[in-house]
Amino acid sequence: MKKLILYTSVDGNTDAVAHAIAEKVGADMARLVRVKKVRGFGFFNNLKLRLEVMGKKKPDIFPFKWDPRDYDLIYIGTPVWYDSYNPVFNTLFNVIKVYDRKVALFSTGMKEDTKALSKLEKEWLQDSVILGTKHCVEPIWCDEDSETQAILDDMAEWAQQLSDQAEKMIEQEEFERRKTIYKY
Repeated sequence: MKKLILYTSVDGNTDAVAHAIAEKVGADMARLVRVKKVRGFGFFNNLKLRLEVMGKKKPDIFPFKWDPRDYDLIYIGTPVWYDSYNPVFNTLFNVIKVYDRKVALFSTGMKEDTKALSKLEKEWLQDSVILGTKHCVEPIWCDEDSETQAILDDMAEWAQQLSDQAEKMIEQEEFERRKTIYKY
C-alpha cells in the first residue's frame, strides 16, 4: 500500500507532526510551499491572511513531484488559520481532484479545534473515504521536550492505526473484486 503525507506548515508544528507520521508509517512526503511567503506579523498582515481565508483565495504554490492520485492512503495536514485550513489546499484541490482514496486529516493550532478539518472534508474531499481526523495543540511550543515527544508519538500512533485500518479495507476490497470476477 502506497502512503503519502500531503501537508503545509508555516511555523514548523505541522512539519514536525508530518515527519513523525512519515517515520512511523513509512510514507512519502509532499510539502505544499507558497511561491510568495507569508511574511511578518501584526494587524495588517493578519488582516490580509484573514481575507485570504474568507475569500477562499488560491495562492500560487511550487510544483512537487508526487501525485496524490497515485497513493492508496493520503494523510493531509494543515495548520489552522482562522478556523479554516491553509489556503494552499484551495490551489491544490482546484487542480487535482482527490477521490476514491482513503484519507486521514490532521491539523495543528493554538487550541483544540477540528473546524478546519471539517471544512476541508466538506469542501474538497467529499468523494474520498475519510478514515479519521485528529488535531493537536502546537507540539513544538511545549515547555518540555517530553511533552512535545508525547504529542508527536500520539499523532504517529494514530496514523499507524489508520494505516492498519486502510490496509484491511484494501484487502477486503480486493477480495470482493476477485469474488465477482472469479465467482467463488
